[in-house]
Amino acid sequence: MLLSVVPTFARDVYSLNRGWTFSTRRTFHSVTVNLPHTWNNDAMMGKSDYYRGEGYYDRQLNVPAEWNGRRLFVRILGANTVTNMFVNGRHVGEHRGGNSAFTFEITEYVKFGQANSLRIVVNNSPRMDVLPTAGQANCYGGLYRGVELFVTDSFIISPLVDGSEGVWVEQRNVSEQRAEGVVRVALDGVASMPKESSVSMVISDAEGNRITDKVVNIATGRFEVELPYTVENPTLWHGIENPYLYHVDVRLMAGQRVVDSLSVTTGFRTVAVDPQRGFLLNGKTYPLRAAVMHRDRMMAGNALTMLQLEEDFEMLRAMGANAVRVAGGQHSDYFYSLCDSHGIVVWSEAPFEGQVYATDCQYVRTEEFAQNGRRQLTETIHQLYNHPSVAFWGIFSKLNYRGDDPTEYVRDLNTLAKTLDRTRITAAVSNQDGNLNFVTDAVVFEHSFGWHSGIIDDMKLWCDQFREQWSSKLCAGVSFTAGGSIYHQDGKLERPNPESQWHPEGWQTHFHEQYMNILGQGEGFFGIFVANLFDYGAAGRTDGDNNGTDDCGVITYDRKDMKDAYFLYKALWNTTDPFVHIVARRYDTRTEQRQTIKVYSNQAEVDLVLNDFPISSKTGNSGIFVWPDLELQPGINRIEVRSGWATDKVSIFIEGESCGAAAQRMGLRSRTNL
Repeated sequence: MLLSVVPTFARDVYSLNRGWTFSTRRTFHSVTVNLPHTWNNDAMMGKSDYYRGEGYYDRQLNVPAEWNGRRLFVRILGANTVTNMFVNGRHVGEHRGGNSAFTFEITEYVKFGQANSLRIVVNNSPRMDVLPTAGQANCYGGLYRGVELFVTDSFIISPLVDGSEGVWVEQRNVSEQRAEGVVRVALDGVASMPKESSVSMVISDAEGNRITDKVVNIATGRFEVELPYTVENPTLWHGIENPYLYHVDVRLMAGQRVVDSLSVTTGFRTVAVDPQRGFLLNGKTYPLRAAVMHRDRMMAGNALTMLQLEEDFEMLRAMGANAVRVAGGQHSDYFYSLCDSHGIVVWSEAPFEGQVYATDCQYVRTEEFAQNGRRQLTETIHQLYNHPSVAFWGIFSKLNYRGDDPTEYVRDLNTLAKTLDRTRITAAVSNQDGNLNFVTDAVVFEHSFGWHSGIIDDMKLWCDQFREQWSSKLCAGVSFTAGGSIYHQDGKLERPNPESQWHPEGWQTHFHEQYMNILGQGEGFFGIFVANLFDYGAAGRTDGDNNGTDDCGVITYDRKDMKDAYFLYKALWNTTDPFVHIVARRYDTRTEQRQTIKVYSNQAEVDLVLNDFPISSKTGNSGIFVWPDLELQPGINRIEVRSGWATDKVSIFIEGESCGAAAQRMGLRSRTNL
């Protein structure tokens, strides 16, 4: 059965997301599933030995007889980590890597006018020749992004170049006066190329007006065509200030007949980093206010729907971030399109991660490992090339020097990225000193003094030392992380043991507040990267309130609760959506009558009302408003804050000798002992 036909000129695209049967070696019976799908509910529940093995996806594909003479391709948008495809029992191909899309041609394997069996076998077993080989994030197995069928003519724009669309808009010289470059088009089936074949290209602006066009005749045997373009006085893509996009339509012609076509969206801009000026967008300093995002959520794992991607993106945008680092590998293409259209600068990271557990082997000095890393990086660059939001190719994250030294291999990957794309920045995440910090164009240092080690003030010492000794030599950003549970509440400010099951939200809030106070506007660094936007699945974790979760996000794993730290960044970074937020709202049962009430807001002035009586107005310092030593009464206290039409309310219960029954009636309870 074929669903969701999307016709183009000579290329038909069908969704194959529905009606699969799924089974594993552990199951006796198959179940019907729709894509996207992952089988690792056990990982989401914190089972450290979650199933890592083979999963089998089967379905029937009816191939009409009238398709005989056309070509058929199956594009798998994401499968983790090693995938083999079979048609009518015959092996079509294998793909190694769990982050990018890939395409198989199945023309010679199908029977026209009949039902054909498709089988896709996905294996997420640990391997030493497929990255990542280290890290704590769950390695969910499954067809987690969907599957498409292409039906084409014999001579086409190639869908077989590293899972890409086969069209790349290369930008060579870009300024406010002129954008120049070439549109590169990969061809396939050139042996059947008709005479008088050509490729045409039209660039249109966001309003649909034709800006420029070009037609190039194809010489016999050519596998790639370049169409030069010039756009006079372009509107540049400039982040959240002006995320302007152009449309590029490419047609493959046989005489006057269109045999294939594709349309891509891009934006013209330049990106660079400079030790003194920071991150430069179109030659102008553009400080990055970023969050680090993992690619899963509770009850879905990595099998995210478009609606869930939109929800995640909206929480990033509402935070006031103008950039995001996608951790652990390539995200869904739709996510990058959202970043394009809303102006969010993206750091897209390769799955080359440092050791977390004793069983990890971050770098394996074999040719198989090296080839797989190069292959995954190549696929990512070719597939994301047209997205103007993507500014950074992340080469590695938090590698160390245990075992074989990875420095030369990192240099190899960095050179590969520069060869494939001369227009973007190579970058890395580091948590230590060493030569690795000097390979890529930029580096973000991730330190968490006051959480894993040391005290928060150590961050100030590190910043001062870096600015004094290294700021002229390194283009650096900063990243930091601390855990926090919405169910762990008390009035203390004591650093907890990060390996314990007690991660009070109040300490996480204090941690982020102090870090932002130390960093100020991020002087000396090209960006601030808050780790993490969301809690994420890490089945090996036994700390915090929920086994199997890294709770260092400022939003919970299920996306239901934004922690107080989220609103700190919203107050500092979001200048367009007025709000007020009362801090420590979940610490709703307290013992002392004198309390400090703290509020985060992006407004200039905030009013506080206690038990229906106005108290006072406060002007904030960097988004923080404080009413110290406020006298509350035993029992229920109603606190409301206002700024214009923005309001927030909480109820706090002050315990007294005869207040237990009242607290029970009101349904309030301390979460301290949960």
